[in-house]
Amino acid sequence: MIHLVTDTTAYLPPNFIESRGIHVVPLKINIGSRTIDEDKISLDEFYTYIASVEKAPSTSQPAPGEFIQLYESLTRNGDEVLSIHISGGISGTPLVAQMAAQDVAPDKITVVDSHGTSVSLAMLLRIVARALDEGATRQEAADLARAISRQQATFFLVETLDYLAKGGRINGAAKFFGSMLNLRPILYLDEQGKIEGMSVARTRKKGIQRMLREIQQRMGDGPIHAGVTHVECPADAEALAQKLQEQFDCVDIFINETGPVIGSHVGPGLLGISACPAQV
Repeated sequence: MIHLVTDTTAYLPPNFIESRGIHVVPLKINIGSRTIDEDKISLDEFYTYIASVEKAPSTSQPAPGEFIQLYESLTRNGDEVLSIHISGGISGTPLVAQMAAQDVAPDKITVVDSHGTSVSLAMLLRIVARALDEGATRQEAADLARAISRQQATFFLVETLDYLAKGGRINGAAKFFGSMLNLRPILYLDEQGKIEGMSVARTRKKGIQRMLREIQQRMGDGPIHAGVTHVECPADAEALAQKLQEQFDCVDIFINETGPVIGSHVGPGLLGISACPAQV
């Protein structure tokens, strides 16, 4: 049997995790003197807290022992593991997972850096889980995951600069002038899996239009897998998913909600899109 392992930044719905038998290792949120598993704090509670502080709480990867314990339990009877995680460009999680795999059973465990997070990681896992269900080997599924990561296009529209400023991503002057102009940053995941700034939009509508144009330029007219993510704006995410279905040949599409580890840097109102060709 091949076990699929990931981390909480995929923000997979519980019913999907349960139905696919996916094992999820939590990243951490450091709030004051407390370190909390990301999946143990609600978004409402988290954003109530973050709105009251000047500096965003720090985040951290799982401890090596969490991976070691999980990998040992999964490989004890000779089973294999495919462990796919948040980009190493923004988290040390893949490196920790790789070190644990080497300690436990390097011949039975494959660790893949997805070069993504949130909606892009969720999409990759959905496709890979389907391939495993259809009989793919661990190597075939790992190769598929790496191919998807190379061909995905992922963009995020941030509603306010406040949370980027709290996280130290922009300086105070940039926040002041950006807020005056009501600028909305558009971010993207680059080839190394780092989140970079692409441009700014004067309105939310224009930002959405720009993301859709970027998907069109990257994907062309062929069929695609597509996903939408949001932070506390489900109606906007539904509307964006509808636009994707109207403008593209989506063989499948899903919506997830980005949680605290990524959400701490972007805040409520985030909208994101990820897409990759249907034939990877």
